[in-house]
Amino acid sequence: MTGGLAPLPDGGSLAYTVRGDGPPLVLISGLGGLASFWAAFGEVCAAHFTVVTYDHRGVGGSSALAGDTSIAAMRDDLLALLDHLGIGATAMLGHSTGGAIAQSVALAAPERLTRLVLSATFATPCAYMRRLFAGRIELLDRLGADAYRRHAVTLLNAPYWLNANDALVERELAAAAARGRPGDAAVIRARMLAVLAHDAQARLGEIACPTRVVVAADDIVTPAYLSERLAAGIQDAEFRLLPCGGHYAMRAEPERYRDAVLDFLRGATAADTGR
Repeated sequence: MTGGLAPLPDGGSLAYTVRGDGPPLVLISGLGGLASFWAAFGEVCAAHFTVVTYDHRGVGGSSALAGDTSIAAMRDDLLALLDHLGIGATAMLGHSTGGAIAQSVALAAPERLTRLVLSATFATPCAYMRRLFAGRIELLDRLGADAYRRHAVTLLNAPYWLNANDALVERELAAAAARGRPGDAAVIRARMLAVLAHDAQARLGEIACPTRVVVAADDIVTPAYLSERLAAGIQDAEFRLLPCGGHYAMRAEPERYRDAVLDFLRGATAADTGR
């Protein structure tokens, strides 16, 4: 595995990693924005792809985020990373907020995409999601980033997985607190507001690359009906509903998640797999 810092046009930088061999595949993290989110699944994909992961601006090893942001700004950062790496067109898997970024790439720069997986994401927030995120923002504002993260693990992880891995989650929370940066709460808040402002619903029909939409039935952050709406709006999109796994299905149900996305990314369609 290699990595580095990709310069951005405004003087910022994105920390990135590259592993594996084969055609390029970019894995785009969700609201947390860390490349390490994809550690396990990235290794699975690296047997077939040159896998690119990265820390979003304001997160991890990337440069600070000053002020507000948007899904379009996150898209432009990603496109600058692809330019730095000399990647013209690539497959993409975007999870949650990363799925919104991937939609934005598909609409603004369709020539950069070969295949697209939209994982546990949304075209525009529904009333439930808006209320959920309003509550998360209020908790963040009142209690700070560490309390926000402690609450988030109960939303993001399937209850049965969390019950079996509680000690691991405590270690991860302690590590997140230790690596915290000044202004973390402001960055989280700005990123949540960017999520709430995303609205690609009216333009979904313009997405032309082969697309598969994947979600778990018990996801309570981006409910499955949001993924159903996405798939219905994108021409010829395939839809995969996992029976369980929560918002982090790649963690709770790694084999099911792998089977739902990997063959598609490698070029197989529903007709090819007999589904």
